[in-house]
Amino acid sequence: MTEVPWSTPMKSAVKQVRVIGPSDSTETLGRQRQRLIPCITQETCGASGISAGMVNMAPGAMSKAHYHAHSEIIVICLRGTAVSLIGPELTPYFHGPGQFIYIPEGVIHVAVNLDETEDLAAVEMRTDPLFNDDVVLTPEYDARVPDVVAELRRQHLIGS
Repeated sequence: MTEVPWSTPMKSAVKQVRVIGPSDSTETLGRQRQRLIPCITQETCGASGISAGMVNMAPGAMSKAHYHAHSEIIVICLRGTAVSLIGPELTPYFHGPGQFIYIPEGVIHVAVNLDETEDLAAVEMRTDPLFNDDVVLTPEYDARVPDVVAELRRQHLIGS
């Protein structure tokens, strides 16, 4: 068996144990307008049914409305105040540090950093081994999002 140095970056379709941090990957801008750092993927370690990475959102940022055609998603908020607008009604689901949200495949959603002054950081796991391959944009919902978010921010300030 060949020993592989831990610090050697590798890309392989062969399954292998890897320790990968965000600094080992390149941040990309997803079709849904999210800053993504894919870490565990088919490309990096041969994963065939799962992927994981970081999602970073600037203060006040929001994604485009979208769904993942075949992938289930789990998001764990690490820092910040997130709200995910879910379904055609854009129903808000709030989640903060240490909280998980599960979104089934095919469910329309919009990720929002509710805080207008602090970044949001999250870990996202998907059943898409390529991490962002099955994103389908739903622009018919985008026009309503700013109004929904403005009202949620107003309510959030009143409740603080």
